[in-house]
Amino acid sequence: MDYGDKEIGAKDLLVVFLRAFLIQTSWSFERMQSLGFAYAIEPILRKLYPDQMEYESRMKLHMSYFNTQPYLASFILGGVVRLEQDRASGRNTAADVQGLKDALMAPLGALGDSFFWGALKPLAAVVATALLMLGSWWAPLLFLVIYNSWHVGLRCAVLFWGFANGGDAVDLLARYRFTRMAKLFKVISLTVLGGILGTMPAWRPELKPAIDMPGLLLALSGMAFTLTLIVVLRRGSSPVKLMLGLAVFCLALAFAGVIK
Repeated sequence: MDYGDKEIGAKDLLVVFLRAFLIQTSWSFERMQSLGFAYAIEPILRKLYPDQMEYESRMKLHMSYFNTQPYLASFILGGVVRLEQDRASGRNTAADVQGLKDALMAPLGALGDSFFWGALKPLAAVVATALLMLGSWWAPLLFLVIYNSWHVGLRCAVLFWGFANGGDAVDLLARYRFTRMAKLFKVISLTVLGGILGTMPAWRPELKPAIDMPGLLLALSGMAFTLTLIVVLRRGSSPVKLMLGLAVFCLALAFAGVIK
């Protein structure tokens, strides 16, 4: 059967992919990312629904509440595009587009936060920090390369995969194994971080104790201080307040002559 202009191609999906980078540019406390989602999918709806009233009706549908991890939102976009195509072409007139969005946005939000914020970004930061300490001036650029190559590549891949399988999240997890990769990235990050802490006796910090301390004691003190900060953060403390508090604490120690 020939569906004519009701077929969505790679060029159309690339337009959605580029527009999806703006999914967080306009927020609403009532509907969160709905405007960004609608903006990303608007060219698809314009192509599939030449009738103005039907087009406006579908746009209004996609202006409903939507909130998920912004990178994995691409998978939902791909699935929604597929269902909209099937609906507009008559292959599946009962396609539950809103049901797909409602079912996927919370689980993928949690999964994406754990992988991208909790595993990928710390890995890129720790690797870049380790190389920076070795004198590599290009270490910050490496952070951008590692992080952006992964998240941009995955955003594009999951968009096309979501379109191919109609938003099947089980198929997505079987293909990409985000949880396994997150665990691997965290192990690597902790390993590199352990190497960084092991070099603490050789550091020449601008701020150091006024009284000379053995290198091992200095390293253990730094580790204990780091673990204390982790505990404070896990108990719900604000990172911004914690950083401001650390700045005030260090200034107080400097004025008291404890560090110099």
